[in-house]
Amino acid sequence: MNEAKIRLATVQDVPVVQRLLNELAAVLGKSDEIKGTEQDLERYGFGDHPRFEAMLAFLHDEAVGLVVFFYEYSTWRGSPGVYVQDLYVASHLRGTGLGRQLLRAVRERARTWGGRYVKLTVYDGNQAAISFYQHLGFELCDDEQALVLRD
Repeated sequence: MNEAKIRLATVQDVPVVQRLLNELAAVLGKSDEIKGTEQDLERYGFGDHPRFEAMLAFLHDEAVGLVVFFYEYSTWRGSPGVYVQDLYVASHLRGTGLGRQLLRAVRERARTWGGRYVKLTVYDGNQAAISFYQHLGFELCDDEQALVLRD
């Protein structure tokens, strides 16, 4: 595979970001759980106070990968970092290094403002994803469990 062109998403990319998020939800068997809309993406990612950033990967002008992330701060580490909310690579390009390229781009972006770590979570039972991330140097946090409080 040729090196993909990776760039920050803009407000004009919102339909593409939504499409790729829908594809990710379908791959995970969770299409009925995705509630976010293009309007939500525009408001929260590209409004006056963005809550996240997204990067898109392109091959031959086709969007084939997405990573959505936001900035966080760890009081225990004493440093800022990023939390990767979503990482998606089109199924026909899995295993080509595109996911690694997207994560490298996030890490480079984080370093521009002093970010020193990347954190993410993986769905229980997704052994392929866990293995992928461990191969890249991510470590399982045995002492942490993700909890969510919903409205």
